Amino acid sequence: MEKNKIYEFTQDGNACVIKEPRTPRYWYNYLWNENRYCAQVSQIGHGRSYYLSEQADMCMINRDDARYVYLRDEDTQSCWNIGLGPLNTAVENYQCIHSIGFSRMQSDYKGIRSAWRIFVPQEGFHEIWSLTIQNTGDRARTLSIFSAVSFSLEGFSYPRYYEMYRCMKTDFDRELNGIYCDSSHPFAPHDRYHGFLASSEPVYAYDGDLYKFCGPTSTITQPDASACALFQRPDVVMEGRDCTNSEAALFILGGVLQHKIILQPGETKEIHLMFGISNSRKEARDTVSAILDSDAVEAAFDRAQNYYYQKYSSLSIQTPDEKINHIMNNWVKKQVDFCIVGKKGVRDNLQIAAALLNYRQDKAKEEILECLRHQFQDGHAVLTWYPYDDTRYSDQPFWIIWAVCRLIKETGDFGLLDERITWQDGGDATVFEHVKAAVERLIADKGRNGLVRIYFADWNDALNITTDPEAESVMLSHQFCLALKELEQLMKKYGDSAYARKLATEYEILKKSINEKAWDGKWYMRALSSAENIGSKESRGSRIYLNAQTWAVLGDVADESKLPLVLQAVDSMEHDFGFPLNMPPYPEYSPNVGRMSGMLPGLFENGGVYCHATGFKILMDCKTGRGGKAVETLKKIMPDSDKNSSMQSGAEPYVFTNCYSTHPGYYGKSYQSWTTGTSAWCLMGLYEGIMGVKHDYDGLWIEPCFPAAWECAQMKRHFRNADYHVVVRNPDHLEKAAVRITVDGTLISGNILPDFRDGKMHEIEVLLIPS
Repeated sequence: MEKNKIYEFTQDGNACVIKEPRTPRYWYNYLWNENRYCAQVSQIGHGRSYYLSEQADMCMINRDDARYVYLRDEDTQSCWNIGLGPLNTAVENYQCIHSIGFSRMQSDYKGIRSAWRIFVPQEGFHEIWSLTIQNTGDRARTLSIFSAVSFSLEGFSYPRYYEMYRCMKTDFDRELNGIYCDSSHPFAPHDRYHGFLASSEPVYAYDGDLYKFCGPTSTITQPDASACALFQRPDVVMEGRDCTNSEAALFILGGVLQHKIILQPGETKEIHLMFGISNSRKEARDTVSAILDSDAVEAAFDRAQNYYYQKYSSLSIQTPDEKINHIMNNWVKKQVDFCIVGKKGVRDNLQIAAALLNYRQDKAKEEILECLRHQFQDGHAVLTWYPYDDTRYSDQPFWIIWAVCRLIKETGDFGLLDERITWQDGGDATVFEHVKAAVERLIADKGRNGLVRIYFADWNDALNITTDPEAESVMLSHQFCLALKELEQLMKKYGDSAYARKLATEYEILKKSINEKAWDGKWYMRALSSAENIGSKESRGSRIYLNAQTWAVLGDVADESKLPLVLQAVDSMEHDFGFPLNMPPYPEYSPNVGRMSGMLPGLFENGGVYCHATGFKILMDCKTGRGGKAVETLKKIMPDSDKNSSMQSGAEPYVFTNCYSTHPGYYGKSYQSWTTGTSAWCLMGLYEGIMGVKHDYDGLWIEPCFPAAWECAQMKRHFRNADYHVVVRNPDHLEKAAVRITVDGTLISGNILPDFRDGKMHEIEVLLIPS
């Protein structure tokens, strides 16, 4: 491990080993299954556990992330946690392993070695904890172990005064061998609002009333007179008492199971616990009885690990950069995969699905077609369908066109265009008709300058031009140019040459309008408005926006004379840890710009390094043959970068974050990780852009964009029922290059690999040669 690093990756990169519990903020792992049960686990073991129904109705199982294990030596009365907190008693030899399929905390305290492993089985609505306690000393030890959770069971809408706590009660169920939290809410959207905590071993004592466990001074009364528990120093644990065998209704409900054990020198004791939800007491009992013994737990653990690795196994990479290898293999795939869990938004899901096409093709297809069901017959779409929000964002039709083109490139199935999909507002139509409706919507949405109007917002939620309802989005107009070119290509393959010609004409019209109206001399403006143009050298506050430049390149809008100036403008925005969304930040609120200008300068969309947008820039670099800059940009926004370590940013060192602040008071720090489209765009940037392995209608298209420093990199990719092992060699250290390709030892012409569909692995050698 590098000096001053508090973590290291295992050699295969599939686990991050954290050596210090006092991370700059909580470093989480997320564990979930296809039933949409999810456990968030921090480096000390606490975190929220929740379930999302098919309709995205949540059941937040525990309150305030309460998931804790306490240990107490009954002879000395000393108390501690395996992961340091919340008691914060110093422990030795601490480590937390956050792995692709589990998390495990362990530590030593005065001759007791303890470990706590958490995983979510492949199926079911629960998580399993395995506690391993070993006496490493030379005398017998009597210990109490307290496993504690709170119960919330909230997360859905209901009429006023119908809070869930009014409908809940806890009791100890002897057949379950644990605490059962029952509920009877009349407006619950599904029947999985019953929680439980159960054990594989005899329970010495228990508490279902957290007031009794934590104590009267370890609770907080809420404004509505309800209460919640504080777990920092529970009275029962700290005062040497046993749990009180309490049960409760209404307030401060939880589950605490006390086990009392005697360990001889060298002896190890294992306790398994299950925490989760059920649709009935019987289901909870049946679930626990079926799995909660050591053999069954280990079998479930092995199945869960195998499932994680199997679903990510079809795509992998090996580059000369170890950090890229660690993060851009299973971690980035896991993060992209997680972004889709419970998310029900058209434009968000389509971007995530586009990345999933690289390795979870069936899931990606399912998501793309589901998004089409939430498109209106007039071509626009809802923002989210659960919870329902039809705020008029202008960019939804673009993502529909783009994602459908990508889906057919991946599958080669042109018959998908004839599949019938329902509309959000009733009736159904073919996929092709959905796409055409999206095209017509964007054409009809053109404004006074011939560009597409922005309405409430486009991709940038915070750019809200409230002073001009007719304001036009330059970024979206660039994107529509890309959509028109992509769909034109698809129509030529589909055999609709008349519609292809129409699309080509629309592209030329829109491109001309953008270049005449939105070009500002050295870069493209961001939006056109009667109040003031946004992102112009004459603008008040911020004068240049990143997205208006990157998408001008991706959409083939910038011609040969403008392209060098666009690239120069983008390069001028470079920051130590990425590319700010706009420069300079707005110093004060302007209604001509909206929400982003009301944030502090350098935060989020107001001049912060918005990593999602920097992901667009990576693909722009690859399109223009700038492989070195593409890799440099990727490494700038990767977690724990050279100039913005995780100790400064706070971000977990294994997943991407949404943005980094450039404000002096929050400099370099990140806001949220895990649920960000940054992961999707960086995955596409590396595999499709830098490695240059892209799906196309006739097969995989090979067009690497390497940095000159890379001599060789390789990847594996599943595509249409065949596997491809692609080795790219760059002996002359070229950045802009042509390719010579051999397939299974035979030289081929062109850039398209044969579409084998034969269930076999094929060896692809790509040699970069001077162009």
